[in-house]
Amino acid sequence: MSQSYYGMDITEVRSLATQLDQKAEEIEQIITAIGTKLGTTQWAGPDAFKFRSDWEGPLTGQLRQVSSVLRETATNARTNATQQEQASA
Repeated sequence: MSQSYYGMDITEVRSLATQLDQKAEEIEQIITAIGTKLGTTQWAGPDAFKFRSDWEGPLTGQLRQVSSVLRETATNARTNATQQEQASA
């Protein structure tokens, strides 16, 4: 894209928003898949306890936060695209 360009390609921004939502969903699917696998994995002892504790606490929480931020960013991008579309009408 040229440095002199100023504005928005509405279609591209909406496409970006869709991709952000898709990646957020992928993160949620990863959380579920790992949680399911961890729940069926035979593993006992202090390392297992620590790993499960970390996964079920801060790690899952951080991943959910990333997913949430991606969804929020997608919403903002769509809002910006709609506002641009209305301003250009």
